[in-house]
Amino acid sequence: MAAWATLLCGAPAAVPVISAPAAQSFEALPLTQAQLGVLQGQRMAGDDSVFHAAECIEINGPLDVDLFTQALDATLAEASSLHLRLFERDGQAWQQPIAARSSGLQLQDLSGIDATAFEVELASELTRPFDPEAGLLFEHRLYRLDANRHCWLHRAHHLLLDGYGFQMIARRVAAHYQACLRGESAGSSPFTGLQAVVAADIAYQQSTARAVDRQFWLDHLVNKQPRSLAASPIAGIARGRRHGSELPIVLSALLKCRAAEFGLSWPELITAGFAGYLAIYGHGRDVVLGMPVMQRLGSAALTVPCTAMNVMPLPLADAGNQSLALLTGSVRMSLQRQRPHQRYRFEHLEHDLETGGYNRGLLATEINVMPFGHPEKLGPCRLGTRILAAGPVEDLAAIFVPQANSIGFDLDGRAENYSAAELAAHSQRFAEFFGGWLEQPWMTAAELI
Repeated sequence: MAAWATLLCGAPAAVPVISAPAAQSFEALPLTQAQLGVLQGQRMAGDDSVFHAAECIEINGPLDVDLFTQALDATLAEASSLHLRLFERDGQAWQQPIAARSSGLQLQDLSGIDATAFEVELASELTRPFDPEAGLLFEHRLYRLDANRHCWLHRAHHLLLDGYGFQMIARRVAAHYQACLRGESAGSSPFTGLQAVVAADIAYQQSTARAVDRQFWLDHLVNKQPRSLAASPIAGIARGRRHGSELPIVLSALLKCRAAEFGLSWPELITAGFAGYLAIYGHGRDVVLGMPVMQRLGSAALTVPCTAMNVMPLPLADAGNQSLALLTGSVRMSLQRQRPHQRYRFEHLEHDLETGGYNRGLLATEINVMPFGHPEKLGPCRLGTRILAAGPVEDLAAIFVPQANSIGFDLDGRAENYSAAELAAHSQRFAEFFGGWLEQPWMTAAELI
């Protein structure tokens, strides 16, 4: 990785203008704090591929590959925020918008490949390097598994896209494909440029609100000693070891019924369920969950495929001794109280906590509930999305994604902290624990054991 990839810097005073191909000139932009956090993480991890994100979208049905390629290329042409090169000048990191490039999509025929061999193929793609200085920060591949089954692999560096950004691209490709089938236009682009996101980020960093938010978190987390499902977790960040599964269909249906009954959302309910599980089966004193937040609603990033996600600590006192209904209400009230302060970057907060003598690991156990569903259809084809890599983990990340009839449930654990067997055991035990709690939501987590 070039020198720029180890930089942490603020917004510089002067903005260079770099000559681009085809006699064009584009104004370079400073990196956002979210992007700088990725660079900081790369330096800590010592492995760029830890910040590679990827989705595998299985396409079942009669796919028209030529139309799919057209739809993908049309989407990429609309998303100017994807076409960037990163460079270093005078000790500062910059991103320069460049001319849009097409997907260069090629069909790789793997007909007859067995499931295990295909997983090995996908895993090998996750570590293949990107080239930020050349503007190569994303890639698309299409695999044919049989006549009516394909897999669309979308890889991108987290400098470019977060999970919501992936979903924005997938939905727009689906819209273009449907329009192509009908011989119609998909309408005007829903995407806007990155400049407004950068400007809003700089404005917040220079505002008085930032200091207010910082103090809120320092006060909120004082004396917290976080629990972990690992007996002796090793600090740091690394690629997670993944155990993929899904919650049983019956459990997923009961979850949504209980949420409606309590007048709460299913993401709030499942957050409470995982907090209760950590309270019962974890090691340490306090339940503190790291919660990724989209940072999109009401912001310039709502219409920009980019990386904007932040992580917000969620302390939940006495989680093991509350009923599921009461604990879910506590989750809602805590989130409402914390939401005004969620713009303060978690990378800055972790530095503040470390230098302030706070206990480590306050963001190490994450729960990532993705309320936005991925597209389920591509013309006449049915889609199923698997998240292959969502970025690094500090200790453990529980990831919940809505699917057609159930909820996907993945556990990403640090290999130093969890064996594959331990992750599988936690996955099964959580489903059993949470299912039992949904059936008896008036009981406390401790009473269920």
